[in-house]
Amino acid sequence: MTQRYLGGIITANPVEPSENFSDSAASGMWTMQEALSFSKAGDWPDPTSINPSKFIENVFSTFAYTGNGSTQSINNGIDLSGEGGLVWIKSRANSNFSMIFDTERGATKRIIPSETDAEGTSSTSVTSFNSNGFSLGSLSDVNLNNQSTISWTFREQPKFFDIVTYTGDGSSARQISHNLGSVPGMIIIKAYDTSGENWTVYHRGVDSTSPENYGLTLNSTAARADESGFFNDTAPTSSVFTVGTNLNSGFGGGMNFVAYLFAHNDGDGGFGATGDQDIIKCGSYTGNGSTQAITLGFEPQWVMTKAASRTSQWVILDSIRGIVSKGAVEDDKILYANLSDAEATAELLELTANGFKLTAANGATNNNSETYIYMAIRKGLMNPTVGTQVFAAHKETSATLNDDPKFVQTSGFPVDFVINKKLESGGAWWSGIRKTNTRVQLESNAAESSVATTHEFDNMTGVGVAGLTGSTNFMGYMFRTADGFFDIVTYTGTGDTPTNVSHNLGVTPELIIVKNRSNAESWAVFNSTIGKTKQGFINTNDAFGTEDTADQAGGVWGDHTSSIIQVGTNGRVGTSSQIYVAFLFATLAGVSKVGTYSGTGSDVDVDCGFTSGARFVLAKRTDSSGSWHIWDSTNGIIAGNDPYMQTDNTGAQVTNTDYIDPLSSGFTITSNAGNDLNASGGSYVFLAIA
Repeated sequence: MTQRYLGGIITANPVEPSENFSDSAASGMWTMQEALSFSKAGDWPDPTSINPSKFIENVFSTFAYTGNGSTQSINNGIDLSGEGGLVWIKSRANSNFSMIFDTERGATKRIIPSETDAEGTSSTSVTSFNSNGFSLGSLSDVNLNNQSTISWTFREQPKFFDIVTYTGDGSSARQISHNLGSVPGMIIIKAYDTSGENWTVYHRGVDSTSPENYGLTLNSTAARADESGFFNDTAPTSSVFTVGTNLNSGFGGGMNFVAYLFAHNDGDGGFGATGDQDIIKCGSYTGNGSTQAITLGFEPQWVMTKAASRTSQWVILDSIRGIVSKGAVEDDKILYANLSDAEATAELLELTANGFKLTAANGATNNNSETYIYMAIRKGLMNPTVGTQVFAAHKETSATLNDDPKFVQTSGFPVDFVINKKLESGGAWWSGIRKTNTRVQLESNAAESSVATTHEFDNMTGVGVAGLTGSTNFMGYMFRTADGFFDIVTYTGTGDTPTNVSHNLGVTPELIIVKNRSNAESWAVFNSTIGKTKQGFINTNDAFGTEDTADQAGGVWGDHTSSIIQVGTNGRVGTSSQIYVAFLFATLAGVSKVGTYSGTGSDVDVDCGFTSGARFVLAKRTDSSGSWHIWDSTNGIIAGNDPYMQTDNTGAQVTNTDYIDPLSSGFTITSNAGNDLNASGGSYVFLAIA
């Protein structure tokens, strides 16, 4: 079989294999590794048909919402009615209990992770599990009027999450079957029909040699306990876990239990488009009372930690509520699994492209020499297919511009980066960043400042905006990070020549824009076609100038790859101890295009591979001076005059020119555009989004 398979595929012209390979006419350069990757993802023999269950956005959601005290449906894109799963809900501003609901026990059945209470029933809690989320009644713990609430949803999926219910039989030890499809990294068990029973936790990182000998208590700050009655000192397997007397109704049996099983991917997750990505890690580290990096192999969006060797809270952080990077003016937003307390704030950690970095000494996360366990879940979006999933333009013209509190600028997705500009003269380019919770100005070299009076990011369908008083209208450009399209990286300069900065774009970036957050420095721009010896500035109209490379003292750009960018010691990109933010863009079929074109003085059709034209275009001349121009289809990309703005100044939008026309495959730069955009023989760079 193997010989016949290999003989069928190693030929010149690729043809996908079909069915079970036995009579396949497959040919071409499909390698064994490609076949294995697609097979892991469940997409072989047709690698063009991608299994949606292999993307984190379809199996996990952190979703913030505002309670209305009545009924509402939370549409987070997770199929709970068809696939099964768990919803964990907590009011942020109130000391209401957090509550867990799952599809095994059924809607309206809640258990409280901070308490030993038995399951309760409320017809006004989670009233149904739906194909795209869940529905709520009026219960204040889940839907308190006008109060910000957070929900975490875990969908059942092999190698990610499973739910098991069982009835104790009173024996001293018992094996319980599960469908996780891998060895669990963490198991949380609760006797749900009896009060007074603790939540017991198995975690693979609680001990370096025999974690199965120990248990933690989710509703308590207690350190690990060595107790055979928890898991019978027996390690779980990919098909069963073992419970001892404590978790098997040792007093004659009959108690009902629910177990939540979380996977630990270790290079074997099988997620992503080619089935070679991990999305969940359950690990451990030793605190150092200072700073240290925890490597996961991916950037997380959700992290839960607990000291195993000492008493501490169960800390839960997520990027929707806010995990902010070094230098930010606000701290991380914290909730505790073992408490009903309202949301707290503290500096604990920051997210990196490969994991997270502990940034402070704190008993809950980083006491010196103590052992800590964690569960971390990968960020999305792993599979963007259309531009509307990752980019939105919003034109605001209403009187709400001068209102307080903030209004929501609508995008349809959580916003990671927003650019706001008044359309009148004198309007700064305020750019808010979720990861840093700060803002920077495109037209200025100024250091970052607080977003406290301008932006709020804890919204699932846009970004809160205020502070634009005196304006009659403004534009907002909103971006979401996604594999292959856009990534945001924060880092600290090292003074090395070069410095390697990890990123999570998944492909080699073609456009990189870097801003020094600490000091007044121009925005540095790299374009892959122009190369590492040239640099532009988003806040000036200067031509791309020649610069030393990153391996030279004071240099700028080095050799970028699908996992790192290289920067030098130039103050704009890498001075030692200063902090930076980098925005990375790439071409993603049907979504975005980073490219170049040559001016002709006549109409220039720029083919981006789109089918319905570009909704956003950023373009700049590189071989001579010329402003960075921005157009968008919301404000107008039409066969006529098209409003544009320039990132290197605070001037009003220009509305009386026709420099760009629509083109189904991209956009057309017209013969009217002049030297800034279409000089004969001129060289230009652009970013377009479908």
